[in-house]
This record gives sequence, structure tokens and C-alpha cells, in this order.
Amino acid sequence: MPCAGMASAVHILKNIILKTALITLGEVIALAVVMFAILSLAFPGTLCGWCEQLGNYGFAVKYASLYYSYTGDVADLARCAEDGILSGKNGYITEYCTKLVDDEGFSEYCTLRDEQMAEDLPELSFSYRQYIYGAAAEAYYREGDSDLAVGFAIEALDENFSRAEYSTGGEADYSIDRFPVNNALGSLVLVAIEKEDGELADELTVILSSVRCSSQDEHDYLSALTGALGAI
Repeated sequence: MPCAGMASAVHILKNIILKTALITLGEVIALAVVMFAILSLAFPGTLCGWCEQLGNYGFAVKYASLYYSYTGDVADLARCAEDGILSGKNGYITEYCTKLVDDEGFSEYCTLRDEQMAEDLPELSFSYRQYIYGAAAEAYYREGDSDLAVGFAIEALDENFSRAEYSTGGEADYSIDRFPVNNALGSLVLVAIEKEDGELADELTVILSSVRCSSQDEHDYLSALTGALGAI
């Protein structure tokens, strides 16, 4: 009997220890959740940076968006767009790239980014405007809205054109008198080629036929794209 009593006491003691440990663990988890929530609200920019370093751009977009809601700064909106592009999620890309190109500070910000890129990588042909517009055009295409995709690509090269004016087979009033390498329209052409989308290829061929180039490099780039479209 003494042994049975001792075993019972040990069992009760184990249960008490286990319950205490579970209660403590629950309190620690609850505290961690509260602290994480506080950090998320108080330091979204820092958490965004952590997510970017870990390559989790889906979460980074959310924190970047929260931080932008505090600042309203176009640079923070650009961070949302860039993280959206890196996440590969069409919804994030279309949402934040569209907001960015419609921001009144976008043109000035593009100039700043182009100057930074020219200083850091002078050998690279890069346009921030074309990069953002191209990403938006490709994402809208993947979502099934080809008209808006083409509209974005044209608007990237003609600032006076409104993307909403474009519709398949319609009469759109646009003028493209420059065709820099790696522009948004060219990016969409590459998507049509990759997907072997004959219908989109026909539309883009018509648009490219009206393009006027300002240099031999642009002409060579245009010719290469037109030839590839014709092979679909």
C-alpha cells in the first residue's frame, strides 16, 4: 500500500507539473502573439525588411503597405510595388503597380531611380517607368485582361495615352515615337511569344507597325521583336 500511495502521489505531481508547464507555455505564446502584433503595428518597416531578407516577399508586401499607410511617401509605395513583383503574385503586382503609376510623384521618383541606376550600373539600359509598367502589363495579361495589359504597355511609352482607351479592334489614339530597349511594350511582346498567343501577337504587330524609333539600337530592337512575333 505505501508503494501504491507513493505512485499515486508521483502521478498527481506529474500532472501538476504538466499543467503548470502548459499554462506557462500558453502564457508565453500569448505574450509572443501580443508582442508580434505590437511590433507589426509599431515597426512595419523593420518587419518588412526582415521578410525581404528572408525572401518572403508576400509578407513583405503587407508590412510595406502598412508602413506606406503611415507615411504616404511614394518611395514606400514603390517598395510595395517592388515587393509585389518579387512575390510573383499577380494580385499584389496589379494593385500596387497601378497605385504607383497613378501617384502624382511617380514621374519624379522614376527620374530619381534612373539616376541612381545610371550611377551604380552605367552599362545597364534601365528605365524604372518601363520596369513598373511592364510588370503591371504582364500581370494583367496573366489575370486574363489582355486589353488592360496592352493599354498599360502603350501608356508606358505615351504619357498622354490613357490605358482605359484601348480595346481589341478599337480605334485608340496613341503615338509612340521612341522605343527604348527593355520597354513595357517589348516585355509584353516577349510574353506573347513565350505563350505563343497568336491573337495577342497580331494586336501587338499592328501597334509595333506604328512605332517610330529615335536610334539604330531602338530600330534593331523593334525589328527583332516584330520578326519574332511574325514567327508565331
